[in-house]
Amino acid sequence: MHPFNTKKWMLAATGLAVVMYCTPALAQTTSEKAATPQAEDDKETVIIVKGLRKSLQSATEKKRKAKQIVESIEAEDVGKLPDNNVVEALAHVTGVQITRARGEGESLMIRGQSDVQTTLNGSPNNQGVGRAASLNDIPAELLKSVQVYKTRTADQVEGGIAGTVNVELRRPLDLKKGWTVAGSVRNVYSSIGSTESPYASALVAKRFDTPYGEMGFLLNLSYQENNYNEQYVQSETPMDFRWWTSMLKPENLGAAVVAANPAGEPGTLVSIYRAQYGVEAGKVRRPSVNFSYQWRVNENLDFVLEASSFKSRGSNMYSALNTRIKDNPTGVISNLTFQPDGKTIRSMRLTDTLTGAGDGLNVGPTSRFDSNVADNQRINFETHWHNERARIDFVVYKDENSFNNQWITQSQRFKNLKYLTIDMASDKVPGTGPWVEYFDVNGQKINTADINNYQMFELEDGKGFEKSSEFVWQADFTYRLSDDKFFREFKAGVRKSDRDVERAYGYRFARFGYDYGTRVDKHVSLLSFPGGSAYEAVTADIDGFASPTWYRISRKGLVDNYAAIRAYAADVSKRSAFGGSGDWNDEIVSTEQLSSSFNSNEKTAAIYAQLAYGFNAWGAPIDGLIGVRSVTYAGEGSAVRYVNGEPQPYTFPNKGGTDVMPNANAVIHFTPKLQLRLAYTVNIQRPNFQDTSPFVMYDTGSCKCGWGGNPELNVNKETSYDASLEYYFGRGGLLSAATYVKKPDNFTVWRNRSPRYIDDAQFPGIYYIDSPDNGGPGEYRGIELTARSFFDFLPKPWSDFGAEANMTYNQKAEIRYRYYNGEEITPTDLATIPGLYDAPNNSKYTYNLTAYYETPKLSARVTYNHRDRYRGYLDGYALKGYSQYIEPTERLDAALNWTPVKFMTLSLEGTNLTEDKTQVFYGADKLLPQGVRVPARTVQLSARFRY
Repeated sequence: MHPFNTKKWMLAATGLAVVMYCTPALAQTTSEKAATPQAEDDKETVIIVKGLRKSLQSATEKKRKAKQIVESIEAEDVGKLPDNNVVEALAHVTGVQITRARGEGESLMIRGQSDVQTTLNGSPNNQGVGRAASLNDIPAELLKSVQVYKTRTADQVEGGIAGTVNVELRRPLDLKKGWTVAGSVRNVYSSIGSTESPYASALVAKRFDTPYGEMGFLLNLSYQENNYNEQYVQSETPMDFRWWTSMLKPENLGAAVVAANPAGEPGTLVSIYRAQYGVEAGKVRRPSVNFSYQWRVNENLDFVLEASSFKSRGSNMYSALNTRIKDNPTGVISNLTFQPDGKTIRSMRLTDTLTGAGDGLNVGPTSRFDSNVADNQRINFETHWHNERARIDFVVYKDENSFNNQWITQSQRFKNLKYLTIDMASDKVPGTGPWVEYFDVNGQKINTADINNYQMFELEDGKGFEKSSEFVWQADFTYRLSDDKFFREFKAGVRKSDRDVERAYGYRFARFGYDYGTRVDKHVSLLSFPGGSAYEAVTADIDGFASPTWYRISRKGLVDNYAAIRAYAADVSKRSAFGGSGDWNDEIVSTEQLSSSFNSNEKTAAIYAQLAYGFNAWGAPIDGLIGVRSVTYAGEGSAVRYVNGEPQPYTFPNKGGTDVMPNANAVIHFTPKLQLRLAYTVNIQRPNFQDTSPFVMYDTGSCKCGWGGNPELNVNKETSYDASLEYYFGRGGLLSAATYVKKPDNFTVWRNRSPRYIDDAQFPGIYYIDSPDNGGPGEYRGIELTARSFFDFLPKPWSDFGAEANMTYNQKAEIRYRYYNGEEITPTDLATIPGLYDAPNNSKYTYNLTAYYETPKLSARVTYNHRDRYRGYLDGYALKGYSQYIEPTERLDAALNWTPVKFMTLSLEGTNLTEDKTQVFYGADKLLPQGVRVPARTVQLSARFRY
């Protein structure tokens, strides 16, 4: 039975009732004005001018006229909800599911799949080593509209088997004649960490006539600042004891466990890798700019020149009190209790057997400070020519994007820690989660709030770089064959792209505990470490549950003392075997010093042709498209692979090939209002460059094993069948029911110990490499339902109200694969492990409920989003049956917009009003709680203006 949360529904209904009760009285004085014809100025796309009713009507009309199955949202539709980026704006769209992290919408899925292509004004937009752009870096203030294409036609670029998100930015000839000046300011107040996040945008544009034709220019600027703070309690990565046998003594396991497993075989006992109380906080600044120039020479010819830049500057902090069960060579486990399956450990005692100098147990705070810089820039030129029958479109653009990451991580350990107790499923944690207590040699609880109980254990710093450059040109030719014959239009085109990708990554570390190899004691108290006096206390507070307090050296303390810290670490590294990917006396700058680094090039050449047709059958007009697209791709990659720890330059051709992708669709117009849309689509998804990297690190010794990328990966090819029955009525009213079947094959999944032939110069042969591999096939089936309308059929003031409801039911979402965590899946696994083939990121149910109120002076919206539980990911190191499952989440948002004068709108908005928490478990049948994470509730105040 589908879960029904009475408390949350009551809160949602109460908020909706308040808005519905209050707004009619406030709007009575404007009812006459609402009935007047819309002014010419109200037809433009500037957010504060065009009404919500008009926006919904425009989006509905785009859906009705489209050849593909598509959903659309317009600028005003974004502006009337507290959505600060493209991902958040799409959360309310039928078939879309999003994830939120670090105070914002972060990623999205379409119909349960995450392989989404992103396009900017119709052309693909990539970032780093991936196949898509980061949509959360595109601010809502720059949007004209956003389309979600669920099917593809031959004239659209291949990729994104889940679907395509096309972001349309504003262009000057979309606006009215003369000057347009518009802008907005916003401040977001968060309930966690008392943070504030400012936003601002400005648009300046002019459309004018000249002796040489009509021209226009537009400059759109945006600045966003996201200050976030999230608290969590969680466990991490269930693992069996195959690596930990020294920690288990038969006398400590209990008679029942020994009797069930007298041979001590691995895989019969499972525990978490570690437990964490944590805080994640930071600041992300996003300055963005879009410039566009248009010249319409005459009614047949026009040119477009535009440039855009989306930047992201992040300073992030992660800090957690870590309790590792693994990596405790001197620890012994006892006092075990188990979950009902008799295999999964629920609680234990971990005791340090070491006497004398040593680190004790591998337990203590870990804190990491990151600096992230991302740039995504494009320059684009277009020209369009047409006459009564023919049309030629030409586009050429270049993308340059990069991502740089630099971090420093510090780890402390408790002094005099003798043992700890841990309950992985304690009811002391909201929603259940890990509860840990620490004890000294005298059996007394350690005071974690005493700074003198901490010593520095490890220091790591590192850098990562990603760069991508792509040059693309595309030409399309369209010819109208007839208006009433079977063949209506012919379209063909060619596209070529050349993309270079570079990634470099590396780190170094030094350890300050007892070095068993050199017999040197390097313990240093936190206060004595360089910068240690600049310590700060951290506590995770979740719903009134306060975790133990721990300490870290502040970011400022590390930066101000970095030279002294590096000198100290370099001295320690010389006296031990600890090092990393670079020497502490050098900067990490050259690729040769970095691991997991590579360069890659990919060239594609695509051609397509499609025919638009139309005819009448049984009194109903039928029209549609039949097309085929062929793409050929090739390239090569180079890396510094490591053989027994020694670097060797290496070049490998990326797997190329040619794919042919036919498509066909039809729209049956039963009446001018009722139509049935059918589609057949073949599409491909090429693997990310990171997955196909030629980098590999392997050992030619007895294990003949290693890890790295896999240049032999195949493309994921998908065949889709779609149908959508749509009824259009009134001004923007829509009732629709859609169904789909999607059959992907060769999806990418991580596989441990994958046998692969490596042509080593001295030791060629089969090596067992942990790397990405092809799985498949899979199948997705589902139903989508949508209903929306304003109540125009009711008398005033009720005709100013409207509502929308949509639901996505993913009936089936599974991916099949032969291996999991390096082990072959058996019939016994299929019979005993629930959810073994569950597709990641897919919720069976997702629905949105929205209520509108709209007058020229006042508008309001309340929206409720529910997402059912879903499998988080396919972790190559997780055990079969212990995948991460996120419990159902919900979100209640509301917005009130008031326009006291024509050129200004003031808004009060709120998000996550019910303060919903994210609860996570391991296993489809909740074998073990992972923990809980708490996102903030926010209140936003904003003003939008237009002149």
